[in-house]
Amino acid sequence: MLKLKYLFENFELARKCVELYDCDTDSVDEMLRYLRISSNAIYPFRMKKDNRICFLRLSPVEEKKLSDVEAEICLIRWLIERGFPAMHPVPMKDGRLFGQINTEWGAYNVSCFEKVAGKSLEDTNGTLQSVKGYGKTLGELHGLLKEYPYSEQRRSHKVLLNEIEERMQKYGASEIVRKEFGDVCKELEQLPLSASDYGVVHYDFEPDNVFYDERDGSFSVIDFDDAICCWYALDVVRALDALDEVVEDVDIEEATRCFLGGYCSVTAITEEQLQSMTLMRRFVRLQEYTTLLHVLSEDVEDMPDWMSNLIQKLTFKLRRLEEAMGER
Repeated sequence: MLKLKYLFENFELARKCVELYDCDTDSVDEMLRYLRISSNAIYPFRMKKDNRICFLRLSPVEEKKLSDVEAEICLIRWLIERGFPAMHPVPMKDGRLFGQINTEWGAYNVSCFEKVAGKSLEDTNGTLQSVKGYGKTLGELHGLLKEYPYSEQRRSHKVLLNEIEERMQKYGASEIVRKEFGDVCKELEQLPLSASDYGVVHYDFEPDNVFYDERDGSFSVIDFDDAICCWYALDVVRALDALDEVVEDVDIEEATRCFLGGYCSVTAITEEQLQSMTLMRRFVRLQEYTTLLHVLSEDVEDMPDWMSNLIQKLTFKLRRLEEAMGER
């Protein structure tokens, strides 16, 4: 998530950036209203030529490097060339797939992606069939990523650990969190780095980033900007922990079996991966904790009610994460 000061809509900035694309100017104002902001600011618009819905994606240079955007698009294009259903990058009028723009609001990274078919899994009435497809899609993704030739372009788990440590020091994490960080680092050092266990992972393979088209039972995957070199088990455990967002009237244990069955139908899970899942949860918990410290690190003047409520929720989550670490 971006810092609080970046969570406000900026339609003037969006209009300026959307002009870089062959957009339908008549519908711009109406479409931009359906924005969402989390780790990026996402503004929808329609293409002039064929009325396709596309999503302008903006990120402050302070929060993300342009090289990370370039690496993400390189990964996505490689996956698409091999038939994986990833979101398609949309070129600007000058043919570029990404760029950086200096504005009166600061410097921003700019990219754009075509809308995928279907609905996000969190917005569907999940069934065991769709859960199995969810797992199979991740298995297919990992199967391809094990052959990805440009993994050095992605951040590694060590870079993420360095970021976690820097934020702990900068924002004053408690002794409980510092101890947990030390323990997790020691245990991660013991894990194998073999090609079957370690490589590029999506990192955020959760229901809001996986779309299901009920018409033909197909899946599409979006938001690869957090992809890093890490253990494949991390993607698996994050998806498993989010299954309750997909299914309501299905037993979670049964849903877990279906997910893993779908995954294993195309990619094997090693014993080491199964044994490391608890450690992956702890690793993710540390990253989430220090991200929240970063998000909440700067005060916002004239704070609207919705942001005050958000801060309360994020602060509560911060405490819960710390409590969970202390219970170990």
